[in-house]
Amino acid sequence: MSETAAVTAFNDFKPRILHTAYFVADIDRSLKFYREVLGMKELQQFDLGAGVKEVMLGFPDSKGPGVILMWNTKRTTPYQYGDSYSRIVMMVSDLDAAVRHLRAHGVEFSKAPTEVKGLRYCIIKDPDGYGIEVLQIMR
Repeated sequence: MSETAAVTAFNDFKPRILHTAYFVADIDRSLKFYREVLGMKELQQFDLGAGVKEVMLGFPDSKGPGVILMWNTKRTTPYQYGDSYSRIVMMVSDLDAAVRHLRAHGVEFSKAPTEVKGLRYCIIKDPDGYGIEVLQIMR
């Protein structure tokens, strides 16, 4: 492609979202939550240098990571979170059963199970306070 050729749309590059990544304060606590409560498996760990590390996690039947947890072994101050409404979203086949499982593990809910036009969902918090929407699409 020449310098004068124009790209018509970003979609020409076939974009897709691979995962979400964020920093956590206590990697052991976070790994316990994502592995033992949500059932994710560790796919890979990386040392990015300067004390920064990351671990890639995915569900057993997924084709790649869904979450990357990052931590800084040299950091001594807590992370500051924005005040916007953000979360990751995961889909489940049975919201009621998922809610029972999450409650049995003492998971904090920031929004109780709710039904809205063909879907049901709730929002939970991970150990660092990040929101996770658990969604069931009704058929």
